[in-house]
Amino acid sequence: MLIGLMSTKDTQEHQYFTELAKTAKSLDMNVCKFVPENVDIESKKIKGERFDGEKEIWRAASFNLPDFVYDRCFHGLSRENNEIREKINWLKENSNFIGLGLPGKWDVYQTLKTHPLLQAFFPETVRVTTSDEIIDHLERLEKIIIKPEFGSGGLGIYLLTKTKEGATTVSTTKKGMKYDRQFESKSQLKKWLQHLLTRYSYLCQPYLELSTQKNEPFDLRILLQKNEKNQWLERGRGVRLGKPDHITSNLTTGGEALTLEAFTKKSPEAIPIIVEQTIQHILRTLPAETEAAFHRLFELGVDLGIDKKGQIWILDINSKPGRKIVQTLQPESMKEIYQAPFRYSKYLAEHLLKAGE
Repeated sequence: MLIGLMSTKDTQEHQYFTELAKTAKSLDMNVCKFVPENVDIESKKIKGERFDGEKEIWRAASFNLPDFVYDRCFHGLSRENNEIREKINWLKENSNFIGLGLPGKWDVYQTLKTHPLLQAFFPETVRVTTSDEIIDHLERLEKIIIKPEFGSGGLGIYLLTKTKEGATTVSTTKKGMKYDRQFESKSQLKKWLQHLLTRYSYLCQPYLELSTQKNEPFDLRILLQKNEKNQWLERGRGVRLGKPDHITSNLTTGGEALTLEAFTKKSPEAIPIIVEQTIQHILRTLPAETEAAFHRLFELGVDLGIDKKGQIWILDINSKPGRKIVQTLQPESMKEIYQAPFRYSKYLAEHLLKAGE
């Protein structure tokens, strides 16, 4: 069986793909990797690299469509271009993806916010297309977060705060540093927002107090994957703790990873004991309901926020999650994580064969 690892760039996730390829050998599977641009629809061939299991190196190759594709493409803050999307869609029709991914954050929110077992955990979210809409929400709430619909890693997230003097402070985090910018007038703010909205599609949410007593933002990242029996398993979890007064806790924007135990010792007030029951309810419900609403999924990164009243919020559901927090805090889980795409592919092969696909 040939498993194709698809990424946005040749260099993306190279180490992860190499570990996967080494693991594949022990499970009698072959691995290739490629970028969507190199899919040739006419010849039904793909140019990329195949893994040489003997020498443990990647070699340039041309190959037929893989039996299964593990899609790890990231497209930054916006959708992929039309040509790439066309090739990915064609590949989905002509090969089997082990996970078909999720649409943008807005579509996911719109679909799940009315689910009776989940609706209490989603913060109010609106899609904003004009600067006036954002300013109206700011006037009403005095403190709002705007985030890109297709963003990840904490990029492009801004906190807007109304000051007592009637100005607006815009805060963001880049490369571990917090930046504040003051807009004295609405017209200045409007101009800046309009520029932002011409580049990306944005969502707006009330600012939630998801921080410790020392004003460090934090959230809980949980990595879930399916096993060879099509059951969802938790592979690992950890708290992402941001710097004091920063707006996000993402590791890419300067946050640190802590085990739940270490975080609870450091900030015992932050996570009440009863919260674990609610987390388990979300983990039992969310993956199956998300998959039922959209398409087949293989893995999920679920980000949960816990406010100062102990209320849990679903902040993000990512169908192409990173593994950094598990690799850092629970490295013993990595062996199972490397095996998981292949074990699930075997399940799918048997399942699809029975279904006559």
